[in-house]
Formats: sequence, structure tokens, C-alpha cells
Amino acid sequence: MVKTSKDMTILERRYVPCGDIILHEGERGNNAYLVQSGEVEVYSMAGEREIILGKMGPGQIFGEMALVFDKPRTASVRATEHCNLIVITRNVFNDKLRRSDTTIRAIVNMLTKRIIETNNALLNKNDGLDDLQETVLNVYNNVVETLPKTERREFRNAVLPELNNFLDAVARFSRELQLEKDADNSEDDFTL
Repeated sequence: MVKTSKDMTILERRYVPCGDIILHEGERGNNAYLVQSGEVEVYSMAGEREIILGKMGPGQIFGEMALVFDKPRTASVRATEHCNLIVITRNVFNDKLRRSDTTIRAIVNMLTKRIIETNNALLNKNDGLDDLQETVLNVYNNVVETLPKTERREFRNAVLPELNNFLDAVARFSRELQLEKDADNSEDDFTL
């Protein structure tokens, strides 16, 4: 990192060839990366199963949790195309955050904690239908809270009816599944 003035910092650039792993789940880090060009894939392991969490392209940042928390990374990231990345270190981030308004600092900390909770909920659930419903509602609420107030109503109007239809379908399926299990169990009670 080279400082050119009090407010201007030249950040390190990194080239990553397609297929290379940039971050490893479970390792500690102190860098985030801004995708300048190319594409990366974020994934996590659940036992032997690889779960693709998303893809990111130019203008998107990954590894940002390491800027705020000194905890193991919750996912791995690999380049799916040749990438040029801008490296953002914890020191640079903290320097910029220290110079920002206290309200901004509080919001950044709150949002980061909520994202970690949501990621953990998505990765650590037991794949039950109740867990799915709870996770979907948590993600929805977290998204709503991050939107500017002027966009919340439009988002709710567009998403909430479809989300409620989905959750109703999951609840109906869950009830039918439970009725089938209850019927199977009651048949077993009469068997000698």
C-alpha cells in the first residue's frame, strides 16, 4: 500500500488466473477483494457437499468479513475467469472507517453481524422445512433493513406477495408430510 496524501491511498492489485482458489474456508484473513475484472465463485463445504453461495463480478467485494472480525472465513472463493482484484486490507478499511461518522461505523458493525448470522443460518441448518422458512424470513428482513427507506415499500410490494406464496406452499407441504407420517405411525400401532 502506498499513501499519496491524507485522503488518497493506492491499493494493491492482484491478478488471479481462472481456477485458482483465492480464499479458503476456515482460514483467518485480513483482506477483502474488489473484483476489477473477471468473475469469482463463492462456495462452502457441508460435509462432502459443495454449496455454491454465489458468483461475483466487477464492482463486487468478497472477503469483507475479515475486515471487521478476526474469525475464520465462512466460505472459499475461486476464480471462474481470469481476475484482476483490488486488495483491501484491514488497516486501510479501519483507517477509512475511523475517519467516517460514528453513525456509519455503528451501521457497518450491525450489518456485518447480521450478515454473519444469516450466513451461519444458511450453512448450519439441519435442512428441515422449519429451518428453511426461518432462514428465508431472516434473509428477507436483513435485505429490507439494508435498503434505503425510499426503496423499501417498492421492494416489499414486489417481493412479499411471492415470498408469502412460497412460505404458504412450504407450510402446506410440511403439514401434508406430517399427516403422512402420522398415518404411517398409526398403521404401525395396529400391527401385531
